[in-house]
Amino acid sequence: IDAPLLPLIELPLTNLGLYLLIVLGVVISGLVISFIPARIGRDNSWLVTLESIYGFLVNLVDSQVAIAGHIYIPAIIALFSFILLCNLLGLIPYSYTVTAQFALTLGLSFTVLLGVTILGLQRHGVHFFSILVPAGTPLVLVPLLVVIEAISYLARAISLGVRLSANMISGHVLLKIISTFSWQFITGSILGVILGFLPVLFLTALYALELGVAILQAYVFVLLTASYLNDVLSLH
Repeated sequence: IDAPLLPLIELPLTNLGLYLLIVLGVVISGLVISFIPARIGRDNSWLVTLESIYGFLVNLVDSQVAIAGHIYIPAIIALFSFILLCNLLGLIPYSYTVTAQFALTLGLSFTVLLGVTILGLQRHGVHFFSILVPAGTPLVLVPLLVVIEAISYLARAISLGVRLSANMISGHVLLKIISTFSWQFITGSILGVILGFLPVLFLTALYALELGVAILQAYVFVLLTASYLNDVLSLH
């Protein structure tokens, strides 16, 4: 009886999963490419760029996290690199933006909030819950402020992820709308052909703006993460 050595295994792969694998491949490839010239004694501008990003993120953590901030630098760097690569990959035409998916960004933000909460409880124990009571609060207002502060604290998990996805979605929608109208203008008449460089210049400027937004949103995400981390460690 003929039988296959291995049974057929179905591995469903969505766009989200595919592009996450691509991001992982880019990260690994970038690290390998960075150290090859160093091994053969040649200068490597890519490695210099990575070192500059590393120094920038170290300064960010030092300025935001007052207590033992260097311990969390690898996590901040990994988070920044992941979000930045996902944002940049989504700017490639006909690509897929994983950070425009609320399932991913909310998963990241919930993970961040859960992680910093666990760190706060581990460091401070039950005293951690004093973060919900601002200093100098009259006793009569404590129950009300605890509810308000708890809602505000938990809302971070939503606002952090929604901010990232909303900015990426809005930018891509704007690019699509403007590019559609520009194409219709260029192909619609002789005047459009003559003046076609104008919408092209506008689209180029808009694309450059979206590139800046992609970098800025990655920075804002890790900046707020470092700020939340400092809050739970210092109980601010």
